[in-house]
Amino acid sequence: MSVGSASRLFMSAFYTLAGLALLFTDVLADTITTYRMLIGGVLVGYGVLRFVLWKQWKDRHDRPEGRP
Repeated sequence: MSVGSASRLFMSAFYTLAGLALLFTDVLADTITTYRMLIGGVLVGYGVLRFVLWKQWKDRHDRPEGRP
């Protein structure tokens, strides 16, 4: 796995975990009081989207040239 691929995977996990932390814990509860659920949901969604795009990119680049 290349450094670029690992960093893409790390960032998708980071966004997902940050969103889950906002949704299910009291992390930054005193700082983020309004729209907490919305921000957490957007972060989780963005992390999942990045993972899906990374997976498609990885599958496309790992596939031999002659295969569809």
